[in-house]
Amino acid sequence: MDTIKDFGDQFNKYHDISGVWGSNEILEDFVYPFDLKKIKNKTICEVGTGSGRLLKNFLNYNPKSITAIDPADCIEIAKKNNDGKNIEYLQIDSTKMNIHDKYDYVFSIGVIHHIPDAEKAVANIHKSLKSGGKFIMWVYGYENNEIYVLIFNNLRRILSRLPDFIVEIFSFVFTLLTYVYIILCKFLKLPLRKYFLKVFSKFSFKHKFYVIFDQLNPKYSKYYKKQEVLDLIQNADFVIEDIYHKDDYSWTIIGKK
Repeated sequence: MDTIKDFGDQFNKYHDISGVWGSNEILEDFVYPFDLKKIKNKTICEVGTGSGRLLKNFLNYNPKSITAIDPADCIEIAKKNNDGKNIEYLQIDSTKMNIHDKYDYVFSIGVIHHIPDAEKAVANIHKSLKSGGKFIMWVYGYENNEIYVLIFNNLRRILSRLPDFIVEIFSFVFTLLTYVYIILCKFLKLPLRKYFLKVFSKFSFKHKFYVIFDQLNPKYSKYYKKQEVLDLIQNADFVIEDIYHKDDYSWTIIGKK
């Protein structure tokens, strides 16, 4: 519950979805190698919608219907950010959701790694899909992130228990330092190099700050090894269609019911 409140408070305060941060480019990057054209005229769901920055982009592919699920009160922010769009909103916890055989596709991007009982959440997502339906999930990866996890994941464990204004100060300082890190990445093979050059460098200062704060604020984060991702999906009775090591730092996996 602490993590749900952390993200609810975070998205109620930091909810701008303009620019590259909330772009179609970012959505396509997260779900690759899945082809979003497949959701045309299909029923889809996003589990963990947060501020709703990806919702409007799903709509670009003309699904038959879309449901946005989030357990935190920031779901009201998602509604405001997508005002006037035909979206169903459900404020429910994925570990407690009781939906059966409803969706053709379920997406969960950057969410499952913040759920302590991820097995229960993924099992419920499996139930919510129609026969033959697919689950597209993106999570933090452990491989190639060992140094990052050692330093920043341990720092997060400390900062996430302190008042937000302290986390904000650290986040602001680290955001400034990322500009130096991006320059170094152009010449050196540093951790998260592909991500910083391909994705992070395109964000505005504000959205770079969002990313850093997002790393330091939640009380629970898990960096999944490849086998752990495979086990998580297969234990929920999904058939694995594809697994992709995105930018050498995270995992996108497609499972079929």
